[in-house]
Amino acid sequence: MNKIAPLILSALETIEKGKSIRVTLRAIIEDTNITKEEESMLYYYVFEIYRKLNFIDLYIKNSSSSYSLKKIGVENRSLLRLSTHLLKIDLKSLPDVLELLQDYYYQIGNLEFSTILNSIKDTSEEQLYENRDDLASKLSLQFYLPTWIIRRFIDQWGEKFTLELLPSLLKNPPLYIRVNTLKSNLDKIEGSFNSQNIEYTKVEEVENLLKIIKSPIPIPRIKEYIEGDIVIQQKASAAVSLVLNPQEDERILDMCASPGGKTAHIAALIGSGKGITAVDLNDERTRVLKQRLQLLGAHDITVIKTDARELYNKIDYTFDKILLDPPCSGSGTYSSRPENRWRLKQRDLRWYVNLQKELLQSAARLTKENGCIIYSTCSLFHDENSDIITSFLQDNENFFLEKTNPNIGFQTKIEAGNVQEVFPHLHETEGFFIVKIKRRK
Repeated sequence: MNKIAPLILSALETIEKGKSIRVTLRAIIEDTNITKEEESMLYYYVFEIYRKLNFIDLYIKNSSSSYSLKKIGVENRSLLRLSTHLLKIDLKSLPDVLELLQDYYYQIGNLEFSTILNSIKDTSEEQLYENRDDLASKLSLQFYLPTWIIRRFIDQWGEKFTLELLPSLLKNPPLYIRVNTLKSNLDKIEGSFNSQNIEYTKVEEVENLLKIIKSPIPIPRIKEYIEGDIVIQQKASAAVSLVLNPQEDERILDMCASPGGKTAHIAALIGSGKGITAVDLNDERTRVLKQRLQLLGAHDITVIKTDARELYNKIDYTFDKILLDPPCSGSGTYSSRPENRWRLKQRDLRWYVNLQKELLQSAARLTKENGCIIYSTCSLFHDENSDIITSFLQDNENFFLEKTNPNIGFQTKIEAGNVQEVFPHLHETEGFFIVKIKRRK
């Protein structure tokens, strides 16, 4: 733990400044020489601290009124969060935690590190629940989510379904890999996995998708992943491109394409990138998109750097099929990206909804007669999903819903037809929403 503690603190500080957990940890592991066991410990502490962040922070806040958690600096915030996890969740002794972390403490006023930790140790879990009388407020601490999100879930589905869903947001979904048929094939990957003692099962609903059961080597470290022969991709995400059902000689648009996983999948389904246009907003996202497509062998794709809301002003043609997977709250990915649950505010959700509506209207202008739009999000909020689709169809009578296929989730009936909803606790994947919108002749 002596070797890992500074790496955990460094990761927590970086994530606090806005980086994602996975990007942060990959960078640290690439730059350090740590064992597989140490890597697992690093992942465990960083993920668990961010999964339980409100619970941990409440211990810290309740322990003293002498300082503000927001004002003590990112270094001490990270230090106190790790210390609290060790004391209250791992039940480590106070002397052990002091010995491990004392050297990383930056003085907070006149407070000694031992004084702060002793106060945290003496704070009981019962004290955290004081003045939390309503169900949503209690569930917020029990399942480590902002109270406003719990309330929104209960409003959407009721208490019973919400209580069934919430535990799934505390554990990672299964790991899936998609065989990249632009560079390899299923038989070759299965043979390689068998020789490396990687245990897996085939996913029947999604062709060329494997569910990883056990691997002695982290998948991002194996040769096939590094060379682009396989792609880590959730089952629901991989299903989206199949719902699009791209064909040769069709003109296809991916409106919000970076980092390029779905774009490359579309190309793999066709057998080449010809006829595919991929759009993203800025230099950095476009650079990442191009690099990813290059690695995955998805050549001949037209990449355009622009705001997809304005694309109809910049081209003079339309598309047979459009994939719109817009920026969203990511509420369906809280299990694998726990930092997102603390970054999202209610005002941010409204911003996402407005952006999604504008992108969908732009997609409508770019769709040929008899063409279709596949709209998908990794969100669980109705605001970003069925509400947007209902509103869009009311304003655009020349579009209607068609059934999505393959179906890996629920076919949910809304006013205009069926939409596909995917839930982590029922479908062994991240939460997703998928709908097919067709333009009339």
